[in-house]
Amino acid sequence: MKNIQGNIINHDNSLVGEISFEKNIKSIKRIENLKIDNYIIPGFIDLHCHGGNGFDTMEGLDSIKNMSSYHLSKGTTSLLATTWTSTFDHIYKALDGFQSLINLDSNLLGIHLEGPFINPNKLGAQPPLTQKPSKEFIEKIMSISDIKVVTLAPEIEGMQEFIPFINEKKIKIQFGHSIADYICCKNFMKKFDVGFTHLYNAMSGNNTRSPGVLSAAMLDGKYAEIICDLKHVSEQGIKIASKCIPNLYAVTDSIGAAGLKDGDYQFANTKITKKEGKITLANSSTLAGSIIDMYDTFLNLLNIKYSIHEAVAMTSYNASKYLELKNIGKIKEGYIANFLVLDKNYKLLDVYLNGKKID
Repeated sequence: MKNIQGNIINHDNSLVGEISFEKNIKSIKRIENLKIDNYIIPGFIDLHCHGGNGFDTMEGLDSIKNMSSYHLSKGTTSLLATTWTSTFDHIYKALDGFQSLINLDSNLLGIHLEGPFINPNKLGAQPPLTQKPSKEFIEKIMSISDIKVVTLAPEIEGMQEFIPFINEKKIKIQFGHSIADYICCKNFMKKFDVGFTHLYNAMSGNNTRSPGVLSAAMLDGKYAEIICDLKHVSEQGIKIASKCIPNLYAVTDSIGAAGLKDGDYQFANTKITKKEGKITLANSSTLAGSIIDMYDTFLNLLNIKYSIHEAVAMTSYNASKYLELKNIGKIKEGYIANFLVLDKNYKLLDVYLNGKKID
C-alpha cells in the first residue's frame, strides 16, 4: 500500500490529509493540523488530442503510443486519440490494433473521430476529404477501436438516420465543423444528448438574426469542449461559455507540433507554421489545432482567475461526467489512482497513473 499526503482538491471539495492507494484509491483520511503546502488534484482528461512531440494519431500505433506518453508527462492521465478527416483506408490503417494499446498500462481511453462526416464549407484546418455519413464506416472502425466521440455536422445529408445510429452505439455525438442553423441543432438536441466540438471555432455563430451552432450550444447545451490556449478563444469568451454551459470542459486539440520548437511542420498533409505559441496554416491566419497541453491549460485557467476547484472541474471532472465514467475525474475511494502532485506555486511535481508514479 502506498500513501501520499497533501491538500487534496476535487471540483467540489478539498481537505488536508492522506491518500492510501494501490491501482485504486483505498482510503482518504483527513489529518488535522497537517502543515503541508503541496496540492493533489485529479489527473487531467483530454477528450480531443491529435498529437504531440512530433507524433500524430493518424501515423499509426507507434505514433499514438508516443504522443500519449508525451501528454502523460504533462499530467494527462486519460486521453482520446483524435483522428482528422481522411479516407476510410487511412483512418482504418492508423487505428488498426488500437485496442492493444488500451489494454496496456496507458492513459488511452479510446478514439474521437473528428470527421469525416463534417461540412466541406467549414473545414478549418481539416483536409477536403469529407464523406457522407456511413454506418458501415463506423462499424468497421468499431471492430478495431473503441470510438467514444464522433464530431459531425448535423445539417449534411443522411444525418436523420446516422445520428440515431451513433446514439444506439453509445457513442457521444458532437456538433462541429458545421454551418447548421439553430433549428437544425435543436431538433436533434430534443432527442439526443449532444456536445459541441472546440466551442466557437469552426461552427456557425451566435448571429442575432440567424442563430447557429454556437447559439444552440450557449442556449441549450449541457456539455461542450473548449480550447483554453487563449489563442482560439479569449478569456472573456471562455467565461461567457462557463456561464452558459454547466459542464464545459477544456481540451487541447493539440497536434504533433506541440512540444517542438517554432518552425514549419505538416498537419493533415498540409504545411503549417508554429510561431509564438500558435499554429496556423502556412501563409494564412487560419488556426490549425493547438500546441498546448493540459497542464498549461490548467495554469491558464488559474491565471484568468478561475478557482483551483473550477480549474479541476474544467480539466478533469466535467469530461469524466460527459463520458459517464464512474472511476476517474475525482480523488475518491474506489476510483483509479490517477492524480497529480503540484507544489505551492502549482509546478507539476509528480504524475500518478493507475497508482504508479511515472518517470
